[in-house]
Amino acid sequence: MNLLKPDSPAMNFISTIADLIILNLLFVICSIPLVTFGAAYSAKYYVAMKIMRGEDSGTIIPFFKAFARNFKQATISWMILLMAIVLILLDWRWIIVSGWSTTPFIYKFGVIFMSVFVVLMTIAIFPTIARYEMKTREYFKAALIFVIIRFIPLILIVAFMLVSIIACLWYSQWFPLIYVFTSTATTFFLARIFIKQFNKLEKNRAAMAEVTGKIEDAGEGGEGAETGEAADDAEDSEDAESESAYAAVEKEDATGNVSLASAKMETKELEENLNTPDVKEEEDKSGNKLTRFIRSEKKKLKGMTRQEKVIHFVSYYLPAVIIVVLVLAAIGWYISDVYKDKMKVLGGGLINAEVSEEGRKYATDGFLEWGGYPSNRTASLLDTDLDFKTDLDFQERYLDIAFRASLLTGAYDYLIMREDAVYNYSTPDYLTSMELIVDMDKYTESDFYYYEATDKEKTEYDADEGKVPLALKLTDEIERKLGLNEEGTYYIAFTFSTGSNDLEEDAKFVEYLFGK
Repeated sequence: MNLLKPDSPAMNFISTIADLIILNLLFVICSIPLVTFGAAYSAKYYVAMKIMRGEDSGTIIPFFKAFARNFKQATISWMILLMAIVLILLDWRWIIVSGWSTTPFIYKFGVIFMSVFVVLMTIAIFPTIARYEMKTREYFKAALIFVIIRFIPLILIVAFMLVSIIACLWYSQWFPLIYVFTSTATTFFLARIFIKQFNKLEKNRAAMAEVTGKIEDAGEGGEGAETGEAADDAEDSEDAESESAYAAVEKEDATGNVSLASAKMETKELEENLNTPDVKEEEDKSGNKLTRFIRSEKKKLKGMTRQEKVIHFVSYYLPAVIIVVLVLAAIGWYISDVYKDKMKVLGGGLINAEVSEEGRKYATDGFLEWGGYPSNRTASLLDTDLDFKTDLDFQERYLDIAFRASLLTGAYDYLIMREDAVYNYSTPDYLTSMELIVDMDKYTESDFYYYEATDKEKTEYDADEGKVPLALKLTDEIERKLGLNEEGTYYIAFTFSTGSNDLEEDAKFVEYLFGK
């Protein structure tokens, strides 16, 4: 069972991933006030780079120590970047309001360029703050140089971030899982890039110092004096010269808490002692590898105090437990989601419409009972998703885009829309032709809302005079049963289906409502 050994590559990798997940959770919590984003981002990569280098100094305590130490410089830098971000957002708003096609190319190019530039600078500056101590302008210079040198890896990571954002919008029910994966992967690869570049910089500086015989004043020359993580590394190096490897790891850290690194050292030493020739005990080879591994762990724990046992568990097995719990939760969530989706007969949405509680039961439980579906089958009719207006404001435009994305991803089987919203959403891109669902001979032409196809689309949608019936008008009786406002006129439309029986379910629902 080499994979289960605490120091095996697999366990080390699991421990690293678990630490990064915890680190990203701390980052999100500490970024909520927005003003503290810079300090939280800086502290995040201070700890992440230590984790990636195998310096087992913990996660939570170092995070908050770095958060407090770099708060001033990180917050100043973040305020400068935040002003730039606000200006860029205002530019994007102007482009959206004015229309993409009518905006001059040079203006669009400039806004895109500045957006990418500010994102890359935001990514690069805070890990630099975590590593070095400089003046604010020197941080921006160093971040700019870093962006230029590592432009391609950084731009690939930005592309990965954009893909993750799109994935979160398209699969909103999986947002937590997507965020955990993408944020952990981004932190992992960015930390490696920063470590490699910082190590290269410091080797060059050490070589120059050796040749010249002195260390240049970083404040005057544009290179900052090392602090934070670099200062900790320097102190560790000095300690290593004067003390042994084990003596360098103290029992308690600066805050008085027991060091997990010390516990690991002691545990490893205990494990080695158990395997030394001085221990005159024959190796027990009975049972399988798992039982032998469990017995060896019991031996280790037998010689420890209660506090050492807790630290041993936290150091070696808590990260693995966190990963296993997350994986099992994700699997359970996925199975539950698939099961619920399989059990759902129909799911509807409302646009500019509100139904009564009795009307909701009529459209869900009443339909299931009428259709003779088993008791484990479900149906839903969600609340209003978007209040359609002729002139959408800036915020509602984004809501409209998100709603259209939910239509394309199959979030709804049907929509009940007030007449003023039908024109906005009834296009063949979103909805299925009613000709595939109902017997057109049982209805009159005035019962439908028709999409007028262009000359180019007439060949694509084979309909008389290029018209496609996409929505069916509800009768007064149906509106009364659903509890809709009788002053309005309402239509029902069905979105594109991916399942083989979905059109049959649509047809049954229309038959249930209209009795035809």
